[in-house]
Amino acid sequence: MREAVASNPATPADALQMLVADHKPAVSWAVAMNPSPLARPIAIAASDARTRELAAARDDVDAEDLRRLVSDPVRSVREQVADVTTSGELARALAQDEDPRMRGRIIHNPALPVEDVERLAHDPVAAVRSSAAASRRLAPETLAMLAVDRSAVVRWNVLVNNPERLDLARLIADDSDEMNSRQAAAQLASPRDFTAFLGPIDLVD
Repeated sequence: MREAVASNPATPADALQMLVADHKPAVSWAVAMNPSPLARPIAIAASDARTRELAAARDDVDAEDLRRLVSDPVRSVREQVADVTTSGELARALAQDEDPRMRGRIIHNPALPVEDVERLAHDPVAAVRSSAAASRRLAPETLAMLAVDRSAVVRWNVLVNNPERLDLARLIADDSDEMNSRQAAAQLASPRDFTAFLGPIDLVD
């Protein structure tokens, strides 16, 4: 019954404020998904992280809400912000997050300026550099640098996400990692099989 009331758009703000603190998570989550505009700020301020995460995914979430959540102590909430924000300012804030999983995630948000993607291509954490290598937003010289990265996973992401770069595939064809070298050989043998997802695109020899 409390969950049903929490979901009802006609429920007043004072009742939603009480329900968002309910001991049953489903009730708090129902407040976050309640379409009433009264529910959004209440859910954004909830003590339960999943409630805040659901609130960040609302269609009516605004820039001020996301600005509040960009420094949320729970990573899953910040991840939701990373997925939905269209603000370059907030994307740049997340690109400096202490958690490398956040830095890697925000790379795939087009709101992040390309200069920040370039900076993250030099990140000390291989998983972040891998995300940058997969972004298709890096300058040719940055990709060339990552093609000889110390991490085999980074080199793999350069290879499979930039299949038109036959010059880089040739470098990786001699890779110490067998999976990388085999993939590079396959891409060099039949490059158009691997560039089809990109549409008509020139090969780079």
